[in-house]
Order: sequence, then structure tokens, then C-alpha cells
Amino acid sequence: MLLAFLRGVVLEHTLSEEEHSQIVQTIEMFEVILQTQPDDYQSLEILKEAYAKVGRAADSLKTSRRLAEAYFNSGSYTLAMQECEVILLKEPNAPEILAMLGDIETRLQAAGHQIATGGSKTGLIATAGANGSNGLTHGAAHAGSLVDLQTGRHPQSLQDRGDEHLAKFLVMQQLFPEEEVAKAMETVKKLNKDLTGQALAASLLDKICRQDTDKLDAAMSGLIDRTKFAYVPIEYYDIDRQIPRMLPDNLTLGRLFLPFDLISRTIMIACCNPFDAAGRDAVQQSLDYTVTWYLARPGAIIKALQDVYRLETRA
Repeated sequence: MLLAFLRGVVLEHTLSEEEHSQIVQTIEMFEVILQTQPDDYQSLEILKEAYAKVGRAADSLKTSRRLAEAYFNSGSYTLAMQECEVILLKEPNAPEILAMLGDIETRLQAAGHQIATGGSKTGLIATAGANGSNGLTHGAAHAGSLVDLQTGRHPQSLQDRGDEHLAKFLVMQQLFPEEEVAKAMETVKKLNKDLTGQALAASLLDKICRQDTDKLDAAMSGLIDRTKFAYVPIEYYDIDRQIPRMLPDNLTLGRLFLPFDLISRTIMIACCNPFDAAGRDAVQQSLDYTVTWYLARPGAIIKALQDVYRLETRA
């Protein structure tokens, strides 16, 4: 999911000490994320915005350059062009940015595209083959295929938690035998049946990987590669208790979705099952914010939710 941020942030009020401290914490966290995922343009957008909010204009501009390169490298040429234009407003003669703009125009013309004024907000994304841009198969064209997280979908029942798609992924990646995954699926289905109130949901990934950190790391790595979601180490994040409560309990506790930070009109949410398309749709319908999704360890999400809602560990 591509983020749309306001260019050239103008602060409407002076940041309080608490607000400044929270943004500094956000900066530190996303600097760590970008050390291992340097081309994650969602994190670069957030970091650029955060730098601007605390008055670090030079760092914001430097991040804008990285963002333009990340868009360019991913084939999002219109977004790269827009970012280059923002940079040129501040540095009109930046040679590498002017060169990138020329390269973008050449590539678009070679591909038979015309650059239209006020183009698509999502950019011209280079096709990566028959699959979706995030590596998932469009629709349900083949038996055992995975659902594309980015394509348009019909409204789905919230009874579909995406566990079957996650189970297929674990089997297809040869992380676990099919019988073991099926057994864990049945257990999780029973635990999650008719959840009400502040009942905490069970995670298939947590249930099957709990005793094997190597397998959990392998599963998380595979999910990151497949979905292009960035990983966030939630266990080290100091979460404002009010942010998770911006979502109803049935989406936080009931789906293990953890809103963990808020910058301007963008809310960052960690999940442990990116195939829960129905739940993610419900989140977007519940919030008047741009939502950015991240992957986190299920155990870390569960522990954070228990802390926020002051819950006991579920047996």
C-alpha cells in the first residue's frame, strides 16, 4: 500500500514535549527498520514526515532522496517523479535528481506511456510478471493459490480470518507438514469461535511456531518477501495506550491488529497474518486515516494487547 503524505509539512501548533518525544521515538524505530529494509518506501515516507515535524529539514530532504530512489528502483516511476519534483523545489540544480527525471521520462516513453499531468496517485508500477505487484496471485485462479492483498475485492465476511491462506503459505513454503498445519488450524478455529467482548484471539502462526523460533523467523521472513510488508519489532516499541483503542475491540483483540503509532493522517498497524483481507478491509472502513500495515511477531502483538487492555494470558 502506497502512502500519500502532505508535501512540505506546516505545523499548526508548537509540539508539546510529549508529542516531540513520541515523534523522536518514531524516528528511532524507523531508522532501525530501514537499516535492514533500506528500500521500504512506506517507512521512508513516515521517516521523512517525522523529520520534518521536529524541524530536521536536512534529514527530511536526505530521506526524500532515498524515497525517490526507492520508488524508482521498484518501478513506481510517477511517484519517483513526484518526489524528484519536491526535491528540485529546494535544490533546483541537483544533478542526480535531474538525471533521474531524465531516466524516468526515457523509460516511460520506451514503454509507450505518456506522462499526463495530475497522473495516477498510485504511480505507474512496473509489472513483475503474471502475479500481483506484491507477489500474490490475483483472485483465486489456481487451486492452492494465495489471494492478492492489493487488488480490489468484494466485501468479505468477517468470519474469514485468512487462516486458510496462511496455512497454505506455511505448507507451500515447506515450513511445516500439512498434517501439523491442519491440526493447528482446527485448534485455532475452536479458540476463535464466537469471540465476544475483550476475548483475545489465537494466532495460527503463534500456535504452530511457539516452540520453534527458527521456524517462526523463517515464516516471518517468507511473509515479508511475499507481501512486501515491513517488519516492526513491536516488543521494543513504547506504545501509547490510546492508539490501539482507536479501533474497536473486535479488530484489535479479535483479529490481533495492533495500531502502534500515529503521524499526521497516517496510522501504523502491526499484524501477524497479512492474509486476513476481510479484517484489514474492516479496519480501513473504521478509520478516517491512511493505514500502513506492518508485520510483527504474534507473541509480541499478543503481549502488547494484553498490556494495553490489562488482560490475563489466555489459556
